[in-house]
Amino acid sequence: MHNSKLIQLFSALSKKEMKGFVSYLHAEYFNKNEQFRDLANYLLKHSDHLEGPLMEREKAFKHIFGDEQFDEAKMRYLMSDLTKLLEDYIIQITFERDEFQRKLFLSKALQERKQEKHFMSALEDLNKLNKKEGIRDSNYYFNQYLIEEISYNHTSEKRNRSLDSSLQEVIDNLEIAYLSKSFKYYCEMLNRSNILQVEYNLKFFNEMMKYLVQGSFDDIPAIRIYLCIYISLKEFDNQKNYYELLRLIDENEHAFSKKELRDMYVFAQNYCIKRINNGFQGALVQMFELYKIIVSKNLIYEGSYVSQPDFKNIVTTALRLGDVDWTMQFIDQFKEQLNPAYKENAWTYSMAWIEFSRKNYKEALRMLLRVEFNDVYYHLDSKSLLLKTYFEMGETESLLSLFDAFKIYLKRNKFISEFQRKTYQNFVNVAIKLHRVKLGKQEMNDTLKNEILATSPLADMGWIKQKLEALS
Repeated sequence: MHNSKLIQLFSALSKKEMKGFVSYLHAEYFNKNEQFRDLANYLLKHSDHLEGPLMEREKAFKHIFGDEQFDEAKMRYLMSDLTKLLEDYIIQITFERDEFQRKLFLSKALQERKQEKHFMSALEDLNKLNKKEGIRDSNYYFNQYLIEEISYNHTSEKRNRSLDSSLQEVIDNLEIAYLSKSFKYYCEMLNRSNILQVEYNLKFFNEMMKYLVQGSFDDIPAIRIYLCIYISLKEFDNQKNYYELLRLIDENEHAFSKKELRDMYVFAQNYCIKRINNGFQGALVQMFELYKIIVSKNLIYEGSYVSQPDFKNIVTTALRLGDVDWTMQFIDQFKEQLNPAYKENAWTYSMAWIEFSRKNYKEALRMLLRVEFNDVYYHLDSKSLLLKTYFEMGETESLLSLFDAFKIYLKRNKFISEFQRKTYQNFVNVAIKLHRVKLGKQEMNDTLKNEILATSPLADMGWIKQKLEALS
């Protein structure tokens, strides 16, 4: 049974859910086959060893059928049918957790059964439930659309148009739900096209933008906020819009889930990153303040764990500003809350930065060589830090080799956007010029200095300016 769909799905359950599945199979409404119960009990009994030898088909078959000769086809059919029951169980427990969907289906069922009094009561409960938490994201408006649609269908069936107050609400809520959800994905597509080498067909969304700008959606926080996000993606020099974005998020944080809030702040981060790469050093301070907000609001979590990219970027940003003590406190506080699969790599990279900031370049180099490049950004940031480390150590041969390797990586990697590629290509080219000055092969004059300062976009402008000052 190793690597079977049955084992994979069963192992994804919690212990409580595994026991619940066995109980589920004992209900005759769902299952009347004793052999399914036997196999499920066998899986539960050995749930801590689902990858071990006890999961061989022959052993499971013997447990269920005793001394009967092993039959591969019979065992396979048994596993397949039990898998279908397990899928039904997963649907069941997922449905049980979604109170809105349960009450929605109840309302529809009562309506179909002409239970007028109970239908109206269920519909009222559904309305209260949707408004209960105060969330006003796109899901809220879509749920409200579903409620108003049931109400409209009910009045239509009654053929009592004087009671019909729902048709306008149906359209209004559907429009807001569609626009707010589409707007979010539109902004994400724009953002990804800035970061990764991808292209999207945005013709429809460009037309939608004209309607959104002209429309009256000032009382819809989701649309107002994503309009500010859209402007931030298009106009990286619009500081007024950036602060308006932060104000709107802060004022309306009660209207969104933590996940939605986190996504909104990520867009604000990307705005700061673009300004940093275009030479606006004040944006680095803005970025740090933004990260402090995210930490204070507990928005650095993805599920149960601290986000690995956020952890890395917070460390990098704080150290670029020279705040080593704050960074060490942050690392100590949140390291153990990282996903165990990435914890060691994130800590190693962070400590490499700490040692670099302390000018312990040999130790920084030792740590960097242990970092695994599990995504494009780790690769880019680690190579950049390695380049700076070799530069500070005066390791000319290693530095020249890294220059070539870095250029090749930037040229060949298809997952890097043109903006990112240009940002790091400029960084490597400027580093080469600084290295030539350091070796005495090129003179540091005003022309070269101005040429470097005018280079845009450029990664790590703060370090570049430090080196310019030192070499001047």
